Amino acid sequence: MLKTKKASLLFDIDNTLVDRDAAFHAYVMDFISRNQAAFFEADMSQVLAKILALDCHGRKDRKLFCQEVLQGFPGLPYTAESLWEDHMSLPDFVKPDSVINAMLERLSADYQLMIISNGSANMQRRKLHQAGLADYFEHIFISAEVGCAKPDMQLFSHALSYAHHASVVMIGDDYINDMQPAMAMQLTTIFINPGNETVAVRPDHQLSGIHDLEEALACMI
Repeated sequence: MLKTKKASLLFDIDNTLVDRDAAFHAYVMDFISRNQAAFFEADMSQVLAKILALDCHGRKDRKLFCQEVLQGFPGLPYTAESLWEDHMSLPDFVKPDSVINAMLERLSADYQLMIISNGSANMQRRKLHQAGLADYFEHIFISAEVGCAKPDMQLFSHALSYAHHASVVMIGDDYINDMQPAMAMQLTTIFINPGNETVAVRPDHQLSGIHDLEEALACMI
């Protein structure tokens, strides 16, 4: 008998499936080492901390981020455009996680897996490939390709038009971009919340990390 899948799962990429913050930290360390002359006698740990703070976990507009980095460190030999080009190497610093790969392999037998992500197509797809995750997903919806971005519910509606199941679960780490629109559309929500962020309306389930997802799904579906 053909096994029927249980639900459709919508995954965010950054800091949900891929440890984007760790990759960015590694990228910035490499960036600092390549541009030491621009930082003069600055404390490199303070330079790192400042750039990480400006990044806001990748949630800040990239054009604004590049402008603020150049304003903060005027000795850097970049324009905003060339700094963004340098930043495009970020996916090269993504580390595969064999535990996540094995989990997605198991989940793909029971669930329809899809991606819903903000960002540039080049950057986000390269992150997935670098992490070895791209082949697990039936559909990948990226804001730059679809033409609208989270938290706009149009992006969610577009993804839902490809869902095979009435039961749809949104899994992400961003309360505003992932959880709020998903809750407004009455999707089941799993909030990846390692910092135990306090939120106004509690999602259906909160996890400290993606590695606990299978157990949560078993209890919910």
